[in-house]
Amino acid sequence: MVTFQSPRGGVVSSFDSTQFPIDIDKLRELCLVLLADVPTFERSRMLKRLRQMRRADDLWQLRGALFDTISHSHGEATARERIAVLDEQLASSSD
Repeated sequence: MVTFQSPRGGVVSSFDSTQFPIDIDKLRELCLVLLADVPTFERSRMLKRLRQMRRADDLWQLRGALFDTISHSHGEATARERIAVLDEQLASSSD
C-alpha cells in the first residue's frame, strides 16, 4: 500500500497497487504533461527516471523530484497545482 501526503501532512491518496492496478504508461504520460514546459535540461533527468519507473509505487520516490523540478522553473504554487493533478489521478485510479 502506498499513501501520498500533501506538503502539510494530510493524506491525499492511498492505494494498494495489488488491489487497484494502475496503468504505469498513463502515469508516465501524465508526468510528461506536467513537465512539458520545464526547460529541457531539467526535464531530461526526470524523463530518464520516468522511463525507469516499473510500478506505481515507484512514483512515490519520483513525486518529490517532480515537485522540485517543476517548482525550480515555475515556482512552488505551480508545482503544488500540478502535483495535485497527479494525486487526483492516483486517487481516482484507486476508487
